[in-house]
Amino acid sequence: MATYDFTLPDIGEGLHEAEIVGWLVEVGDEVKENDNIVEVQTDKAVVEISAPVSGRIEKFGAEPGEPVKVGETLVLFSGVDEQSAKGEAARETEVPDVPEKLPAEMKEAEEAEQPEERKPKQRILAAPSVRKAAREAGVDLLTVEATGKGGKILAADLQRHIEEQSAEVSETPEAQRPQQAARPETRREPAAEGWTEPIRGTRKAIFEGMTLAQSNAVMCTGVEEVNVTSLVRLRNELKPYAEQETVKLTFLPFIIKAAARVLKQNPIFNASVDEAKMQIHYHGAVHIGIATSTEHGLLVPVIRHADRKSVLEIAKEIEELTEKARVRKLKAHELTGSTFTISNTGMTGGLFGTPIINYPEVAIMGIHKIEKRPIVVDDEITIGQMMMMSLTFDHRIIDGDPAGRFMNAVKTILQQPELLILDGK
Repeated sequence: MATYDFTLPDIGEGLHEAEIVGWLVEVGDEVKENDNIVEVQTDKAVVEISAPVSGRIEKFGAEPGEPVKVGETLVLFSGVDEQSAKGEAARETEVPDVPEKLPAEMKEAEEAEQPEERKPKQRILAAPSVRKAAREAGVDLLTVEATGKGGKILAADLQRHIEEQSAEVSETPEAQRPQQAARPETRREPAAEGWTEPIRGTRKAIFEGMTLAQSNAVMCTGVEEVNVTSLVRLRNELKPYAEQETVKLTFLPFIIKAAARVLKQNPIFNASVDEAKMQIHYHGAVHIGIATSTEHGLLVPVIRHADRKSVLEIAKEIEELTEKARVRKLKAHELTGSTFTISNTGMTGGLFGTPIINYPEVAIMGIHKIEKRPIVVDDEITIGQMMMMSLTFDHRIIDGDPAGRFMNAVKTILQQPELLILDGK
């Protein structure tokens, strides 16, 4: 038997390091190949990494809250079959199109496309950490629906089961709200002298992204006031229908759809800049990123081909992506590839703001709270549902006049949302 030094693999998106969120096993545990052993926080999301070999956990390369660079020791295994260790070491020197021993969620995504009913088994397939968590929660693993390969119960399966049970016994919002994955607290107790905490994970990605945008783009922001009285009425009329389809219909899907249409008509806003080549790249597809605030920082899940989807389809996708963002289960492809971004501050209020471009995109639209205000219509004062809308654009690429036309075009659709039916979707 041999030892095997498992180093942090490159899980894509230019990853250089990841932060240990939590170990799913303990030193001394015997694990099987493909058992999930650790959760790590990348720049984009939290992913689970599985064991590349069967063996005993001898040593961890880092503790929760600590970073590990790609190529550094993640975990040391002992009691590994020598042939398996040699084979795995050989695979590490290759550059496969799809890494074989990368995050379990990447493998699960493929499996999820072809769900396999779990057949009754005498033996329950689950990692030691999952068994331990089930015991502590008082959950019989036979009652948990498995989504892992071969009927294996994953940590996410157990968590989902616990949440569903909680929702059944209580109707309070807290019970229905998805639980966040455990995260080590790096901050000290409040004291007169204050405290410090490292800039890591999602916050580090935000820190670097904002700095890059502010350092490179020449940003300018325009603001428009939009009378969305008709939109509010239409949304209220359609809510019961959406509820029949088990979809929560907010104003955001209408705004995304309106923006997608105007982006197709004004491709300069659906573009990105390549400074090294001094080029503007016009994107053929319309992939709209939705800046989403979570407990762990700002994430930007992406609605792909927004121009091809109906308002209801967009609403359903927003709900699914937002749920994943809250529990930090977004896949890498769900957080990348946006061509234009919308920042929604409506839920938290604020008259208007000046959103920062999601560099290297050339523009971002901000939508703000809707509230009743007195307005003048046909020379008479009336009450209207009003919303402020802002557009931040890279003034090196876009001039003020097209920016104004872009906002007016979106405004026209939002003030007459019936126009959205003209393209069928």
